[in-house]
Amino acid sequence: MGYAQTVTPQKGLLFGMFSNYAEARVEHFRRGILANTVRELENLSDKQLADIGMPRDEIKERAYQSVYHKQPYKRPVH
Repeated sequence: MGYAQTVTPQKGLLFGMFSNYAEARVEHFRRGILANTVRELENLSDKQLADIGMPRDEIKERAYQSVYHKQPYKRPVH
């Protein structure tokens, strides 16, 4: 009867450092997009927000959903 050995490749120190760096860069990029999106939407007038069907009190939540969960804003159908 033979024995089977499972070998798990080691990703190494450099891979872990690069992976962490890449994740940090992506998070930094997303935070910038979120901040810009919120700022631009908050600069719109109430009439402009009404035209796109977005209540002012939902700006931050909808921007977050769009940036972090890839859920683009969809206008409500009346």
